[in-house]
Amino acid sequence: MKDWFKKIFYRLNSYLDQKYPDFEAIFTESDENKISLSLNKVLFKVLSFAVLSAGLLLLINLALISFTDRGGVFGDFFGGVLNPILTFFTLFGLIATIVIQRQELRLARHEYEKTADALSTQAIETTFFNILDLHHKIVDNLKVDLEELSYRSEAEKALKGITASIINSQLGVSASSKKSKVEGRAVFEEILAFLSIEAKTPEDALERYKNIQKHHNHILGHYFRNLYQALKIIDGYEENKLTYEEKRKYSSILRAQLSTKELALLFVNCLDGVADSGQFKNLLVEFQMLEHLPIQKRKNGYSLAGSKIAIASENMLSQYKETKKIGVNLKKYYGGAFGTNGGVPHNLSPNKSMQPTADASAD
Repeated sequence: MKDWFKKIFYRLNSYLDQKYPDFEAIFTESDENKISLSLNKVLFKVLSFAVLSAGLLLLINLALISFTDRGGVFGDFFGGVLNPILTFFTLFGLIATIVIQRQELRLARHEYEKTADALSTQAIETTFFNILDLHHKIVDNLKVDLEELSYRSEAEKALKGITASIINSQLGVSASSKKSKVEGRAVFEEILAFLSIEAKTPEDALERYKNIQKHHNHILGHYFRNLYQALKIIDGYEENKLTYEEKRKYSSILRAQLSTKELALLFVNCLDGVADSGQFKNLLVEFQMLEHLPIQKRKNGYSLAGSKIAIASENMLSQYKETKKIGVNLKKYYGGAFGTNGGVPHNLSPNKSMQPTADASAD
């Protein structure tokens, strides 16, 4: 007898284990439509069974009252059994209500997440296109005086007339035309042409560009700093905010705003020893910003963007093959508002003789 009960118990337990996935599917949140259909189907069957059962029992009770004297006994029995059944139905309805509320909360959460993602995307796009707008404004406001590019100090300005005539003759500008001042996007073309004047090797052109950045940084410094920050902002977003494919999309849009002359000067600007320690160049490599730069083989190097002579060597080209590892900078800086400005001695201390005295302060 004991073994028989064990077998019955194990069989019942096995049967319940088999049916549990069907029960769990009713409340599982894997598929919204499937949940709704399963729950509605179960509720319909339960209510239908309850109505049919109540109707059948009512007929039985009426029959017993009409033909026998057992109707009252059956009614008492039915009332005692019906109470726990109704309690079960109430509990089932409560569970169904909780499931429905959970579905509604999940839908509200999904809508909130979609709204948050949309707002985040909108904020990113607003920031990006504002940067593009600023980029175009900077380009439009670029100015360069071709006569100033050849001298680096006040003493050299005495040779201004001679130098200006050489530059104007090389660039095809007459002394009387007063076109030595160039504005807007034409600045890039004129500077690229200036780098090619009597430059025998790419290294000569590079040294000439270094001289421009050192003594005339106001011409292109603002432009390249803004371009660097644009790429830095795109690269700085986390993966959950902006995927790599989306970063490539935005960087491609930014690259499309650059002319071939801009790409050529961008190439020269980010070479080792010109602008920074390689952070800017790494972003160019990461987003393939020089993909559309026209490069042509020359006798002693490579010309860029239609330059008349070679202003790039194989060594320069190889610098854009892979990103550069940026080591730890152990150099000391003065800090404060100057940040990493190397022009201020890091150990600079106030001169005590220059500090105001108490009497002077009182005056």
